[in-house]
Amino acid sequence: MLIGTNFHSYGSAVYQNKISPVPPENYVEDSFGMFADNGITCVRVNIHWESWEFDINQFHEDLHLVAEAADKYGIMCIYDNHQWECSSWIGYGIGMPNSIMYRYYEKRSADREPNFDTKKDFWNRWWNREIKTIHGVDGWDAQLVYLIDIVKLLEKHKSTFGFEILNEPEVFRISDYRKVGHYHDYIIRELRKITNKPIFFCWVLPHGGVIDNSVFQALASPTIMDNVIYDGHSYPPSILRMLYLRLTTLLMAKIVPLYIGEFGSGFTNGSILTEKQVCQYLERFKKFGTCGCALWRWSYIQDRNIPAFNLTRIIDNRIQPGIPFTYFRNALRTTGLYSK
Repeated sequence: MLIGTNFHSYGSAVYQNKISPVPPENYVEDSFGMFADNGITCVRVNIHWESWEFDINQFHEDLHLVAEAADKYGIMCIYDNHQWECSSWIGYGIGMPNSIMYRYYEKRSADREPNFDTKKDFWNRWWNREIKTIHGVDGWDAQLVYLIDIVKLLEKHKSTFGFEILNEPEVFRISDYRKVGHYHDYIIRELRKITNKPIFFCWVLPHGGVIDNSVFQALASPTIMDNVIYDGHSYPPSILRMLYLRLTTLLMAKIVPLYIGEFGSGFTNGSILTEKQVCQYLERFKKFGTCGCALWRWSYIQDRNIPAFNLTRIIDNRIQPGIPFTYFRNALRTTGLYSK
């Protein structure tokens, strides 16, 4: 089983529309050394299209550091094209770059919650292929240029396990589930020309009363099933949630491996993570036959509202494991998943 966390770096994860805090000294090297010492075998590296557009050289340098450290310490990496709340152009989210947001939406403070109607309009246009860059390039084609660049940059590293198309694609209409599937096929078809490594596609995030069930989620799966893996997210991974995710994979045209690319005890304010909870989650993953999991998340930036998300602490300007990460390490030993 692939055991790990989500990893937040710097140059591949900076905001395009606000200043990102600088990481502590030797952050990447120290982090991967600690992963190797604590039973981590594979991390899901969250990278952002808007970071690539903001400074492509910084983006490349950062991923070079990550890949070299992963090679050195024997840690596999899944490179996840991550979006959350769409883009920093329209609020406190991150992901989609200015070049495809500028011509459609007014810029909003990067500290404010994105407007619901703006997000709805964007995703409806995105699945209809109505979004174009400021230069008139189709949005899917523009994103593909970015993804191809990532694959070519990282494909030959021994630590590169695979690539994820898009974190939590969002839908505001039931009819768009199938369009997400067309999008997955479009991307996979092109990436298969340059890589044979696993390609991950993610659980779809529904909004505005859109029905969320395994039947509709399966509609968003690709028809191209050559070495693909389904990334399901679970906060928390209850038995019902795991049944839902497993049923989703069974309803696809071909049964694919289930990877839990994000999990935690919850995402409401004040959520904590205990060692007992992590043990339960890991045992559940084993029972449901998942191929791997990644706890949310290892970052040098602390979450102000959700203690469970803070896997690290900084001491004397160096990254160190936090208490929740220690619980995770101990749980790996208890469940027999500790690799050292």
